[in-house]
Amino acid sequence: MQNLSRMTLTTAMDNATSLHGIPRSSTQPLAIYVHIPFCIQKCGYCDFNAYLYREGLARAYLVALRQEILHTAAGQPWTEYVVSSVYFGGGTPSTLAPADLIALLSLIRQTFPVTTRAEITVEADPGTIELSGLEQLCAGGFNRISIGVQAFDDGLLKNLDRLHAAADARRALTWARRVGFLDLNLDLMFGVPGQTLAVWEANLHEAIAFTPTHLAVYGLTIEERTPFAQRQRRGQLVLPDEEGQVAMFERADQLLTAAGYVHYEISNYALPGWRSQHNQHYWHHGEYLGFGAGAHAYLHGWRWENERLPSRYIRAIAERGTAARDPECIDRHHLIHEGLMLGLRLREGIDVGAFASQYGVDLQTLFAVPIVELTQAGYVQLVDGRLRLTTRGWLVADAVLGRFLAAEAQEDSERRHIARHLPGAHLAS
Repeated sequence: MQNLSRMTLTTAMDNATSLHGIPRSSTQPLAIYVHIPFCIQKCGYCDFNAYLYREGLARAYLVALRQEILHTAAGQPWTEYVVSSVYFGGGTPSTLAPADLIALLSLIRQTFPVTTRAEITVEADPGTIELSGLEQLCAGGFNRISIGVQAFDDGLLKNLDRLHAAADARRALTWARRVGFLDLNLDLMFGVPGQTLAVWEANLHEAIAFTPTHLAVYGLTIEERTPFAQRQRRGQLVLPDEEGQVAMFERADQLLTAAGYVHYEISNYALPGWRSQHNQHYWHHGEYLGFGAGAHAYLHGWRWENERLPSRYIRAIAERGTAARDPECIDRHHLIHEGLMLGLRLREGIDVGAFASQYGVDLQTLFAVPIVELTQAGYVQLVDGRLRLTTRGWLVADAVLGRFLAAEAQEDSERRHIARHLPGAHLAS
C-alpha cells in the first residue's frame, strides 16, 4: 500500500497548479471535513466508517487529529485558498464532548484561512446531545447543525436499530432552535421496514412543523456486508415494495415543495438561501481536505484517503504525521466522468457550455446516443443549454447515470479496437 508523504503531496501540488489545462483563479474555495468515527451503537444498515465508542481510543484519536491538522497546515502555504465550509461528520461527532469538538474547530481556524462567513456544520444524534452541549457548540463557533432524526416513530426507529426515541428527536430539534442554531438540517429516511405511506406523510408533516432550513431525505439502501443485508438474505427484513418507495419519494417532493422547500439535489431540500454550502462544494468538483480515519481529500488533481481503522490511523499519524494512502491522480477522463455524475444529481443539471469550457468536451457530441434515448424515454431533458434529469429520471437516477457510463465504455472499446487495426499499430510500444 502506497503512502503519501508530505514531500509527495507538496511535489504533486507544485507540479499541478493548472492541472488538465483548467484555469485556477488567484483564490480557491476549499472545504474541510473532519471525521469522528465513533458511535454508541452502529445501526444495522450503516456501512460508513464507524466504530463503537471507547474512551481510551477516543482520547488517542483526538491527539492524532490535532497532529494531522498541524502537519497538513505546515505542509504548504494556504494563502491561495479560502476555507468556505468545515464539516464534522461521522460516525457520530456528538459522542465526543462539545469542548473537544470546539477545540478542534479552533485549531482549524488558527491554521487555515477560514472565512468569517464560513458554514461550520456538526452532525448530532438526538440520543447523544443535551441542551448544555448544544449551547456550547453554538457559542463555540458551529453555526449549522445536522440532526439524524430518521423517523418520528419509535417502531420505525427500532426497526432501524436506532437507540434514540422520537421524543429525543423532538427535544433535540427544539433545543437546537432555542440555543440559536438558525441553520438546521434534519435527516429523514423512507423505505424503512414497517413504514407505510401514511406514516411517512405524518413524519414529513412533523418535520415541516419544526421549520428546518434544510432536509436530507434518503431512501434506505441495503449495503453488502451490513447486518441488514444478512437479514434480507435470511428473509428477516421486509421493505416496502418499489411502488411504495416511489410513492414515498413523490409524496416528499409534493409536501416539501408546497411548504416552500427547493428540491435542489436528489436527496436534499432547502429553503431559499439555505442550501448546504459544503455539499454544493463537493457537487461542483471543489477541492477539499479530510482529517481523521477514512477521510478523503482532493487537491490539485490528486485524491487520497486516510487509513480507515482508527488504530492504524493513530499509529500512522504518530509515526509520520500523516495517515494518507493510495494517492491517485484524477486524470481528465475521470474529471469528465465525475463532473457528469455530480452535475446530473442537481436540479439545475449541467450547463453544457460551461461544462465544455471547463472540461474541453461537448456533452451533446460525447453522449449523443444516450441523450437521445433517455430524452425520448422521459428521463432527461436538454433545455436552454442545460442537461438535467426529469422528476421521472430522479426516481431511477442510478440507472440513468449507468447508461451514460455504459455509452462511454462502449466508445472507449471502439476507439481501442480501431487503434489496434490502424497501419503500424503493431509497432507501438
